[in-house]
Amino acid sequence: MSFPVVVLTPNLRGRDGISRLARLVTGTFEAVTVLALHEPASQRSFGRAVVHGADGRSFRFVAAALRRAASADRHTAVIVTHLHLAPAALAFTARGASLTTILCGVEAWKPLSRLQRAALDRSARLVAISHFTRDGFLHANPRFGGRAVDVCHLGVETVPTRDRDVVEPPSALIVGRMAGDERYKGHDPLLEIWPDVAAAVPGAILRIVGDGDDRPRLEHKAASLGLRGQVVFLGRLDEDTLQREYQRCTAFVMPSRDEGFGFVFVEAMRAGRACVGSRGAADEIIINEDTGLIVEPDSRAQLLQSVVRLLRDRATADAMGARGRIRFLQQFTDDRFRDRFTALLPVAS
Repeated sequence: MSFPVVVLTPNLRGRDGISRLARLVTGTFEAVTVLALHEPASQRSFGRAVVHGADGRSFRFVAAALRRAASADRHTAVIVTHLHLAPAALAFTARGASLTTILCGVEAWKPLSRLQRAALDRSARLVAISHFTRDGFLHANPRFGGRAVDVCHLGVETVPTRDRDVVEPPSALIVGRMAGDERYKGHDPLLEIWPDVAAAVPGAILRIVGDGDDRPRLEHKAASLGLRGQVVFLGRLDEDTLQREYQRCTAFVMPSRDEGFGFVFVEAMRAGRACVGSRGAADEIIINEDTGLIVEPDSRAQLLQSVVRLLRDRATADAMGARGRIRFLQQFTDDRFRDRFTALLPVAS
């Protein structure tokens, strides 16, 4: 891509999904300018990207967009990673720049504001990170039913798998924020079935990675269910330690009802681990009965049956995980994302 590229994003360096998306997009181009709402103004570069941080101040972000738009033209490609920032791209489209807006999960499943509608009306491309996200967006915004919304699944960096150093006890791993507004990720149903899991699979452990304002409630719930020693809260981990957790678990389980995509399923498949997820975005990543198991949202019985099955039958879990690793390499690497994404971008004239 030889034309100028500008990326508008809330964050770039964080561990959240939007930051990871922004890094994927930014890494697609040899030269790119990034306008990042929540990055520090002192940050001037990130890899090959020139970064203009706004310290979380909306007026600074808009001012930076207006300054950059002044030099834009029809050869400029603008990519917005969060539709709440799409109105800031209107100044670019007024100069003839092409706009690609990426739809990411929960925020795309709400009716758009007037300015957001105007920005999406002027978007040359609308790209959703999953069919599930696309369908939620069109349901909430039926006026776009006639627009093409392309789907571009995300990817993660390729790393080699590592053999287990020792045989670990049977365990399930969940990775995700524990926040009051993200209870859909499935920590509660996992805790609620765990007494039955432990009865069916002696010594089974649920390992929970992540942090957030809902963690104290979940820890209290685990204690009230008598799960001391059977559930381990690990907190937030660095990347190397997190990769070791993927490697040591028997299976990865996250029965999320409203995941826009699910980087964590891809990370688990990268580590060669079978996955259990709920119907929705997860079943665009997991192939049921091949690389893992798909359960109906809110079905405690199916969740219990699936977790017990994989923890009891390590050979089946490992075989599913091996096929998941192959699927990851074929479909969900960062390079595969970049191939898909660049094929969708409007061609500069």
